[in-house]
Amino acid sequence: MRTLRILGVSALGLFVMTHLAMSQRGGAVRSGVRGAAVGNMVGGSEGAEKGAKIGVVTGATRTAIDRETTARTEYQSTAEYQTAPHSNFAEAPPDVLGVVPSGKEDKAGVEAVIRVNDKPLVGVTFPADWKQRTGDKYVAAVSKDGQAIAMFASLEDADKQTGVKQVKARLEKSLSDVKFDEQAETKGGALVVTGTGKGKKGVEVVFAAGIFEGAKGQIVGAAFIVDAKIDEHYKETVRGICQTIRRAEDFGKE
Repeated sequence: MRTLRILGVSALGLFVMTHLAMSQRGGAVRSGVRGAAVGNMVGGSEGAEKGAKIGVVTGATRTAIDRETTARTEYQSTAEYQTAPHSNFAEAPPDVLGVVPSGKEDKAGVEAVIRVNDKPLVGVTFPADWKQRTGDKYVAAVSKDGQAIAMFASLEDADKQTGVKQVKARLEKSLSDVKFDEQAETKGGALVVTGTGKGKKGVEVVFAAGIFEGAKGQIVGAAFIVDAKIDEHYKETVRGICQTIRRAEDFGKE
């Protein structure tokens, strides 16, 4: 029995040391927005697979988003939130995918489709109250409070590994004190980079960026950046956005 207790204590100690080491690398134990993106990027959860076929958020996730919106509104009324500095991604969007959103403003809440040679490459649907902009080869949206941004873009002349390197370099240029988590890969083949950093005014943020094939040989980048203070209050929303992602092959399943 004593031997078992010693082994148990040793195992616990090893777990704590490992957890601390992983946290110091930028939080390899992903939660919040980072966990939602990794779990639901193309080829992710069952909900993501179902959503992709029709380009909408599935029922269970919709309910979770509604609860999250209520909780976020309540949190934003607290003194802790109101006295903290915040990002405004509508005024200062970061360049993560090689473009800065400056195109025409479109209505959010309906599917936005990036096309190449008049054929759909990738489609995504943002929440109806987000401010959405589209360009020739990208679509981006910023949350109503300005503290979350999502962007999708066609990455020309790149394979997935090259795309990852480009995204990492741009994150390090757009943010300071960047710490990357261990790279992840979904069963659908998307490479996902997550981590933490600081944006304008030193505001702490979390990020997640996925690189995947929208169509054969055509790479797409998807990026999310959210203020760390409100990270847990946007994870279901990011999960829902990811579940609406449709690649070229999904448009034939309508």
